[in-house]
Amino acid sequence: MAASVGWIVQPAAFVDTPGLDPSGWEAAERILTADDQHVPMALAAGFDTIWVEDHMGWGAKSHLECITTLAWLVGRHPGSRWGTMVCGQAFRNPAYLAKVAVNLQLLTGGRFVLGIGAGNNGAEHAEFGFPFPTAARRLDQMEEAVRIIRTLWLGGRHSVDGREHTIRDAIVAPRPEPAIPLMIGGGGERRTLRLVADLADWWCADVGSAETLLRKSAILDRHCAAVGRDPATIVRTQVAWVSLEDDPAARSRWPEVHIVAGSPSEVIAELLRFRRAGADHLQIRFMDFPATQGLERFAADVLPRLHAGWD
Repeated sequence: MAASVGWIVQPAAFVDTPGLDPSGWEAAERILTADDQHVPMALAAGFDTIWVEDHMGWGAKSHLECITTLAWLVGRHPGSRWGTMVCGQAFRNPAYLAKVAVNLQLLTGGRFVLGIGAGNNGAEHAEFGFPFPTAARRLDQMEEAVRIIRTLWLGGRHSVDGREHTIRDAIVAPRPEPAIPLMIGGGGERRTLRLVADLADWWCADVGSAETLLRKSAILDRHCAAVGRDPATIVRTQVAWVSLEDDPAARSRWPEVHIVAGSPSEVIAELLRFRRAGADHLQIRFMDFPATQGLERFAADVLPRLHAGWD
């Protein structure tokens, strides 16, 4: 089986452009132009999926909104599988999100994946007026949202009186064809992975190292056994922050995240460790964005060998 690899559309620049206000209109135009240029490059290189992040912003930097950006890019570059990585459950009413997802399924020719998560950035929620209760409550909210979304995708009219949301005789038409895969993001071992086992088609495991992925994947297997589900029916995808830059300082630009960095051979070796730890799919972001060198080097020196060594 060939490697299954996706590219993550960046909503903001990792590296600021000298002389350009990072919060200004020109910076936003540069990000959008870069994303528009990167997508066909990624598809031509052999990436299987394209993902768009969902955040309201990174500090004061110019930042693109997820759903509108995805819809625009899909219209310009049809033919790939697209997904959200991952929609913050507090940012949109779940019935509205169910409708948006159906429209994106239509726009992508039936190749959309709806990713959703409980939310983990309290400052971001506070800035935009979204509630940010305890982690347990946010997981309750996400579970209710996912159940409402899945119910509305069944077709027909539905009413729900939930703790967080109420819908009255709501219908989402048309019923999505084919069914939309739903991806839950997160690595919480007691609750999040239980929800993945119970409700998700995909699991987005932005969990750092291959060793952590292996441990959490085993926990997911146990949750699947508890709910009577075949664990092989869940697509497990690992996020990888990749740096192929020669400057060692560039590799430490984001010390709070696990960076897959080094030579092409070193990057390939670590990505294959994710595979051996249980990843079915990889979601790649390049740390030099909006530059294209990382993507170009990955396409030339990593992806072909990754495909060859995947199994």
